[in-house]
Amino acid sequence: MLIQKSIKGREVYIDESTESQSIKDILIKRLEGEDLTESSLEKLLDPSLMKDMEKAVRRIWEAKEKWERVMVFGDYDVDWVTSTSLMMHILRKLEIPASYRIPHRINDGYGLKSYFIDEMLELWVDLCITVDCGSRDAEIVRYAREKWLDIIVTDHHHVPDEMPDDAIAFLNPHRPDCQYPFKHLSWAGVALKLIQALVHKYFSKSEAEEYLRESIDIAAIGTVADCMQLIWENRTIVIEGLKQIKYSRSRGIRRMIEEKIHEDLDADIFWFLIGPRLNAAGRLDSPYKAVNVILNNGKTLEDTLTEIERLNTERKDKTKDSYEQALREIDSSNNIIIYQADNIHHGIIWIVAGRLCEEFYKPVIVLAKEEGKYVASCRSPSYVSIVEILEEYKDMFLAFGGHAWAAGFSIGISEFEVFSKNIIENVNKRDFTSYNPKLETTKVLNLDEIGFKLIESMQVFKPFWNGNPKPLFYIKDFLPESFWFLGTKTRDHLQFKHRYGFKIFAFGMGEYYEILKEHISLWKTFSLVVDISEDNYMGKRGILVKVVDIVV
Repeated sequence: MLIQKSIKGREVYIDESTESQSIKDILIKRLEGEDLTESSLEKLLDPSLMKDMEKAVRRIWEAKEKWERVMVFGDYDVDWVTSTSLMMHILRKLEIPASYRIPHRINDGYGLKSYFIDEMLELWVDLCITVDCGSRDAEIVRYAREKWLDIIVTDHHHVPDEMPDDAIAFLNPHRPDCQYPFKHLSWAGVALKLIQALVHKYFSKSEAEEYLRESIDIAAIGTVADCMQLIWENRTIVIEGLKQIKYSRSRGIRRMIEEKIHEDLDADIFWFLIGPRLNAAGRLDSPYKAVNVILNNGKTLEDTLTEIERLNTERKDKTKDSYEQALREIDSSNNIIIYQADNIHHGIIWIVAGRLCEEFYKPVIVLAKEEGKYVASCRSPSYVSIVEILEEYKDMFLAFGGHAWAAGFSIGISEFEVFSKNIIENVNKRDFTSYNPKLETTKVLNLDEIGFKLIESMQVFKPFWNGNPKPLFYIKDFLPESFWFLGTKTRDHLQFKHRYGFKIFAFGMGEYYEILKEHISLWKTFSLVVDISEDNYMGKRGILVKVVDIVV
């Protein structure tokens, strides 16, 4: 294995033995153990394998028979938006009186509170279904039970020692007594399992299959947007979701992707196109707007879509400003980066945390100050669990939850200084020196091997995403005929000319122009790390090569 240092300071891993192998053989080996036969809904696992599933189904049907009022309660990110939309649609399909409640991101924070229970009781709610929260709310679930309000907790976050045992049912594949064989579902995935159990029990076989197919694109959005690994059941959900999304029952979703409707879609359409827009509504304004885009096919849909597009533009601007400010102000010398700024918006701290984590390859905590407390979003590289790091301080938090690589908490302002000092000291004691930012290339490639045959040989292994990343190719000894800035105003991007005809772009790499210019003037070659895809610009079929990094 050859390791080279890239122009961005990353370690590029190059397995030169792959030069003689086909990309098909390499990807087959990577996905060893995965079922690569044609996908179908029949590959979804039996939902009854999940602990308490039968209890949840039975209680929801009881609500239908008794004409009880049900409230869906959750969070404000994409996983919650998609999950709530899925739950609301099935409850309406079953003709159960249902509504949904979203906590205010600033005033309420994350998770159940006793005043939410009191509010539900005032509204004569008989059953509350939590989505994407509740695992850490044992005390509040107990309070609800004392008030004769039934709770079904459905979640996929890390399970604490004290589980919400007073819930009528607790669906979470991570609970230690749950034998469900696949542990990496998003909450939209858990919602899909509950829906699968409901329709298989109470619908005919053909009706159940049709309803699941109509629901699976929404579950796929939540799966990708919540960074779940696209292996096993998640792989099935996303493959089937990509098939369905062009025909989505949600006109709002169809409108979001209408310019891509004739393309060969991959999982990144959920991450780059749909997810950010739904998140922008939930984090900068109201997640009700995002749910309405999925559920509402009425006259107000176009106005809502326009507003969400505006919010997404605002999100991008705020993120750019806050990220650049963070780069100027953070101390990156410690093993964990903690950044707090009074002017950062709560709705974008998760994006800033993610970008800092990617930039420095360290666990990151970004905090926003809000009404007597700090609200934090945390991200971590794969080599360390951020939830494991934070568990030691859970007694200091007002709220806390998350996964191994993404978490959140809120903490009192008076507690923050002690917390910050202690966690930095403790994480600095860990040895992270062997972990460096790295890129793993899939195959060494010559320019003359790039063509439609290569692209077509990768099709069966899609979708590419977390757990099955898009193949990166290493092109050795590259010397372009010329290169130039793409877009003269910002000088952010580069384009290379060469004799094989297809386009090679280096987006966001304009800052390396002078280094490359000097190399080329001396006839020095350099190497490219690239991804390769089909380009259908203006309806004309072509090949697009995007530079991910450069080794000089």
